[in-house]
Amino acid sequence: MRTIGAALSALKGVSQATIEVRAGDYLLPGTILIGKDHPGLTVEGATEAKSTIYGGVEVQGWVQEGNLLSAPVPEAVAANGARMLMVGNRLRPRSRMPAVGEFKHDSVFDVPWMSTTGGGWKRKPTDSELTSMQAKPADIGPWLDPANAEITVFHMWDESCVGVASVDLVGGNVRFSSPCGHPPGAFGVQKYVVWNTKQGLTKPGQWFLDRKAKRVYCLPLPGETASNLKAFLPTMNVLISLADAQGVTLRNLNLMVANVPLKAGGFGASEYDGAITGSTCSHLRLENIGIQAVAGTGIKLWNCADSVVTNCRTADSGAGGIRSEGDRSVVQDCTVSRVGVQYPSAIGMWVGGRDAITTHNEVVDTSYSAIVGAGEGHLISDNYIARAMLALHDGGGIYFGTAGHVTVRNNLVEDIVDTGGYGASAYYLDEQAHDCVVEGNVSVGITRPSQNHMARQNALLGNLFLNSGDMRMDFARCSDYKIRNNVLDATGSLSLRLAPDGASSIAANVFGAVGGVIRITLDQYAEKSTSPLERTLNWFERPRIRQPKKRVWTVAGSDGTVRTWDMSHVGPRGISDKHGKTE
Repeated sequence: MRTIGAALSALKGVSQATIEVRAGDYLLPGTILIGKDHPGLTVEGATEAKSTIYGGVEVQGWVQEGNLLSAPVPEAVAANGARMLMVGNRLRPRSRMPAVGEFKHDSVFDVPWMSTTGGGWKRKPTDSELTSMQAKPADIGPWLDPANAEITVFHMWDESCVGVASVDLVGGNVRFSSPCGHPPGAFGVQKYVVWNTKQGLTKPGQWFLDRKAKRVYCLPLPGETASNLKAFLPTMNVLISLADAQGVTLRNLNLMVANVPLKAGGFGASEYDGAITGSTCSHLRLENIGIQAVAGTGIKLWNCADSVVTNCRTADSGAGGIRSEGDRSVVQDCTVSRVGVQYPSAIGMWVGGRDAITTHNEVVDTSYSAIVGAGEGHLISDNYIARAMLALHDGGGIYFGTAGHVTVRNNLVEDIVDTGGYGASAYYLDEQAHDCVVEGNVSVGITRPSQNHMARQNALLGNLFLNSGDMRMDFARCSDYKIRNNVLDATGSLSLRLAPDGASSIAANVFGAVGGVIRITLDQYAEKSTSPLERTLNWFERPRIRQPKKRVWTVAGSDGTVRTWDMSHVGPRGISDKHGKTE
């Protein structure tokens, strides 16, 4: 048959069928729908070459217009808007004002945030506060066209991308076409960026969609011409939709080009669909799937019990990488990179449900947290994480909240820069995390290796935390932690910031810091007093640390004992990929 849709129609009601997708490129006419009428279905691509599926159209008819290239777009693209353009298997940057950095607005929202557990804002924001912003008149002009412009309003741990309903160029008031997730000015953050204006085409490679003229414009890179520019625009948000599906397998496929609607994405850009989206399914298996250059998330599974996502790759996504929420789900041997290209609150991997396993994955270059989870009984082990938290605050390499009995074991997190705000950490247990164990992990080059907030009865056991500079571990509004057998070494100062009952046991740790070690007692979040740590139960010395090979550290104590943290095994286990990796 010529299309996957036609094959699905022919196989309706047939169990254990297989659809083979030959090697080649396929432009979808619409979303592939797989449901309860396809039990045990397998859809698999070629093993020796790529079977690539596109959720959009190739742009045709490029012409030169001054220093720009332009082409007509289909009516549907102009009507729905497009939040991504793919050239050479990569997302091209949208036109942007200002060219670098952000504008500062004058909106103020000084209502206290009572924590997520405490119900959020002390006073509920009004519709007007969520749908308007006071810009500086000098920063805006006639170029801010409501028909095309989109605005990202930054908050603390997320952002809102919204359309423009109206602009008062004299007074500076901007009204949005849909509400933000938080009011502009919340958390004291007063930053915004304007997308998709012709004025914002300032750097080669950028593009702009004129929805009124039904044309797309591109400021070409050197060597790009009207005759050789091969670009794709999206016509759908989801390429493969799985609803109430049982025992379905997707294997050996590459997916590219998908859109998202113009609305605030919420925490973790959670409101945006995946190129593969599944809901209320069971026993799904996604194997050797490559997803690249999509405006939303790569894979999003919700309430999908006993699912397995293995040897999959997502890269260059506007929002998140892989989200798998379902009891006993497994995500293993996957690679996620360059997420949050357009929505910086996006998360690399998201875990939910009960008793899930997230193991031997690599998550790198994420705008917000690398691995995030909630729920009960999860195992997060043997993952490699680097360069998370590149844009936002109050997150980490591995972050869990509203979670219990989670084990975080034998992971390596490197190179997370603390850029202010509420901080950025390696291992973070947030509100309502309880009875969790963080053990045998390594953190390198991170000021806050362990961040803890409103959590209780958790344990930090046998971890190795290294940093060139200061180091701090925070336990604000926490209780009954066990901090034992860890090695912490910093070339600056080292501080443990604890609530009065934050730890029931701090023992058998090695605290090494050139600038000294102190305990800071917290009253809520304020520093109440400082005091030395109990010296009879811990060692206070610079440990002798060697790295005999990559990702292996040995630590020799003054008593002659040598401990080893071997992280050479973390990350994907090298399952072969015969049909090629994403680029």
